[in-house]
Amino acid sequence: MKGVTWGVCHRRPSRSYEIEVQPFAKKIKEMEVQPDTVRDWSELPLDVLALVFAKLGAVEVLMGEGLVCHSWLEAAKVPSLWRYVDMEHHEVLRGKKKKTRDVLCAMAKAAVDRSNGELEVFAGSEFVTDDLLKYIAERSSSLKSLSLDYCNVSNEAFTELIIKLPLLEELLISLCPFVDGDAYEITSRACAQLKRLMLRQGSYGGEREGPLGIEFMHELRYLTLVGSDITTEELVAIIDGCPHLERLCVRNCCNIVVDGALRAKCSRIKTLILPTLQCRRIHFHPDDGIFTDKFDDWRSA
Repeated sequence: MKGVTWGVCHRRPSRSYEIEVQPFAKKIKEMEVQPDTVRDWSELPLDVLALVFAKLGAVEVLMGEGLVCHSWLEAAKVPSLWRYVDMEHHEVLRGKKKKTRDVLCAMAKAAVDRSNGELEVFAGSEFVTDDLLKYIAERSSSLKSLSLDYCNVSNEAFTELIIKLPLLEELLISLCPFVDGDAYEITSRACAQLKRLMLRQGSYGGEREGPLGIEFMHELRYLTLVGSDITTEELVAIIDGCPHLERLCVRNCCNIVVDGALRAKCSRIKTLILPTLQCRRIHFHPDDGIFTDKFDDWRSA
């Protein structure tokens, strides 16, 4: 507003008043303007700081903001702040140096500790190790959403984690070459509340023995399969075994024959995406656009 400055309101005075204050105005102009009072951000309430930190990622809080001062450190340790830990494809992963991955792994353990058993969502990528999965398994039984992208973790470590997550509702496994075999059948038995599954496989590994195991996940609502070796018969078994399916997305799965019978079987599914008739296996990078159905998209649907 014209004529208004911070902390001072200028009003047009009457003529008599203007004459009286002129000597004083001259003195005021000669006085040095005092700087604004500096706000002490360390005195902000912990709940307010926690709300601010919640807008940042776990890596940012652990690397910087949570280390500014003692009060900020205390705010960064509030367990509710660490219910959602997304460390997937962070900028510090670029270059994939082992030292960087080790640092992220240590930071993930610190985040698990700060959650104090309240961790509900964890997303990690290349830096995740068997040891980290075991660490999460021992301390985060309330986990509801797990995302592992491009992780070289063993099938044994994954299943040891899964059997300790009875509340799990969302699972994303993308390009984790050693998570296979009976992993999904074990998941179906251990995670009875699982409602969302996203599985992205690559051209690694040999032939799979036995069914995939997804057909036993009877509470599934959303299923995405990318690059899987699943057959038409196995997909039909999944549709029959998962009566609550609302969304089915199948891409780059070349063993599936899409015909009228399959489409009829899928007629009750609200959102359906099936492979094209001329399916060819596509080689892709973890960051490409073929696998964009993130859990946040599902939640907002």
